[in-house]
Amino acid sequence: MKRILSVLGLLTITMVLAGVASVVAADIDIAPSQTEPAGQTYGRWAAEWWQWALGVPAAENPLTDTTGQFCDQRQVGDVWFLAGASGSAPIDRSCEVPAGKSLFFPLINNVYGAFLNDPPATRTEEYVRDAARCTQPARISLRIDLSNIPKALLTFTGASGSQSPIFNVQLPPGNVFGLDETVAHELVLSPSAEQGYYVFLYPLRPGHHTIKWTASGCTPGSSQDITYHLNVVGGPHH
Repeated sequence: MKRILSVLGLLTITMVLAGVASVVAADIDIAPSQTEPAGQTYGRWAAEWWQWALGVPAAENPLTDTTGQFCDQRQVGDVWFLAGASGSAPIDRSCEVPAGKSLFFPLINNVYGAFLNDPPATRTEEYVRDAARCTQPARISLRIDLSNIPKALLTFTGASGSQSPIFNVQLPPGNVFGLDETVAHELVLSPSAEQGYYVFLYPLRPGHHTIKWTASGCTPGSSQDITYHLNVVGGPHH
């Protein structure tokens, strides 16, 4: 059984800006690729993002949420995760975010996790990394408020960028894959690997903001069309 989920961010990227100049507003602050925003590399944040996204039951999972009502699920610390979608239909979400929170999200990505009861040959780092890699180029467009974000500000988590580590995922009962322990021992995916294109966005000023991205490629037939209407609450308004 294949455990591959394309939801938000991956591989060779071509920005489509429709002739619009890429001018990023001064208050849009994206961490550069080779930095460690909030003390971690992009690759490490990507691994944590997958643990978060796959660790929430399907009934309240941000990946399957069509309105934004579950955007605050299991958000901890000073970095909040945003989700794409488990399918390709357009998604429009509204979400309230506390002021002072950075945002981390993929644009199109891919993951593979081995079961504990899989054959040893399919539970090696080489095997899961190969299974998680993007097999097609990706085309991505990202807009934050009035700013078109250039591809130089998006970070790839493969070997040529900020590579994510091998990681484990603890699935909950009622998980997004519909797996139980008769199929996946202990509901653990280990080892797991991923690749993707991600953004680490430092805190937005209080008030209303819109983040929209579209992406296609990575794996055959994969696409994303995600819009977030964020209300950043608390702190002084500008």
